[in-house]
Amino acid sequence: MKRAVHPQTIPGEHQAVRWVTETNLPVGRVTHAPGTVGPMLEYGVLTKMLVERGGVWTWLAADHSWTEHGPRIRDAVAASLDLEGWEIEESPELLGLIAREVLEGELAGYVSSHGGHITVSTATATTLVLDFGGACEDCPAAGSTLHDRIEKTVRERYPSLVEVKRVGGEHHSRGWLGLPIPGRGR
Repeated sequence: MKRAVHPQTIPGEHQAVRWVTETNLPVGRVTHAPGTVGPMLEYGVLTKMLVERGGVWTWLAADHSWTEHGPRIRDAVAASLDLEGWEIEESPELLGLIAREVLEGELAGYVSSHGGHITVSTATATTLVLDFGGACEDCPAAGSTLHDRIEKTVRERYPSLVEVKRVGGEHHSRGWLGLPIPGRGR
């Protein structure tokens, strides 16, 4: 049975495509791949390859086009995912990319509907630090958004995630409409 794989563009990354499909591979940067996708990476048709639970990210060399190589790369990725021989190392870049995609994609409407914005400040191979701005900065539900929405969604695609935190540590709300909370000295 042929594996279902479909392409997804990556905003701001014209040479990159995320091939959406389920994988059981470790997450991270691919240093060696089996099947026909391996030589594409080895000989520079693909300049970079990252794997997450929900897909495979590939970057095509600047002198190639997706129109010319896209179908062949899709088929090579699909055929290789069930093969042995993958070599994958940790990748802070991948965690940052996934978090940005979650924040700018599926959670963007939710965050902006409340007058806020959340951006990735830093990412290591296991830790994600986010910057909450606008209405999100002092929102009483910011902790819930951080852990119940963002952390949960990112961890589904990047299981190596250990910690998600905010720039400056935990913030405490000033109260309804940003007014000081009596007895808290603010």
